[in-house]
Amino acid sequence: MSLKLSPYINILDKSFKEANTRNYILSMQISLHGLVFCVLNPEKNKFIGLQAFHFPNVKEESQLPSLFGQILNEQPWFAFPYKEVTVMLVNRFSTPIPQALFDPQQKHLFLGFNHPFQENSRILYDQLKNIGAYMVYYASNPVVEKIKDFWANAKIMHFSSALTESLAIINKNKYDRNTLFLQVHDNCFDLVHFNEKNLNFYNQFPFNTKEDFIYFLLLSIEQLTLNPEKVNLVMLGKVDKVSPYYEMIYRYIKHFKMIEKNTSFEYSYLFDQINLHHHYILFNSLLCE
Repeated sequence: MSLKLSPYINILDKSFKEANTRNYILSMQISLHGLVFCVLNPEKNKFIGLQAFHFPNVKEESQLPSLFGQILNEQPWFAFPYKEVTVMLVNRFSTPIPQALFDPQQKHLFLGFNHPFQENSRILYDQLKNIGAYMVYYASNPVVEKIKDFWANAKIMHFSSALTESLAIINKNKYDRNTLFLQVHDNCFDLVHFNEKNLNFYNQFPFNTKEDFIYFLLLSIEQLTLNPEKVNLVMLGKVDKVSPYYEMIYRYIKHFKMIEKNTSFEYSYLFDQINLHHHYILFNSLLCE
């Protein structure tokens, strides 16, 4: 018998109708730590749903497909047909390659330079048109197959692709060279830096303690020849004023702020009860072609 998997965030606007999913857009991100998805009504350009699930004791991506089934047991409309479906895979096995150097026949070599071979996985790549690059990554075969079983029209991409591409689109001409974007996950963080319109730096750093966190952050700032006194740190993901990472940022970084929501979308009033910056890339992945 399947265990019950209940969402720790469960927002559904009263306008949401299960029978109307063919007219909605579903955007999702999945990792070993959990799954979160949002529902957009494109007719009104309005987000009307958000659900987030925590996965306890998941060690391997091959365990994830059964958890899709547990969600489906609780709400069958989760796997209904949608107008569009975007699924972001969150793992550490991705590598950006400049467009001028990319050769799809050599994708395994690009990925193998930075990451060990992953069993029962396939190598995929996303084109980052606004950055002039490609993101090459490993995707678990069982996860990809389950996604396609549920939604044949699903667009699969890596989270790092959506992160870099959406930030390039939304923040074009908004920030100067001193701006550094920080995306925090459960046990790692991403750093993104643009030099004018070009992606200058992207990397992911695993950490176990808040001291690890600030060490890698300050080291990256130094390597980018930025000044901690002048850098403008824009934060998104799982960081807020009560987190231990915020304490370290407050101590060592002079200028920092949470990223502002993208006002080109509308949001149900129910979204006022959550921190939108926690799910910024989820909402804005729809901008990626």
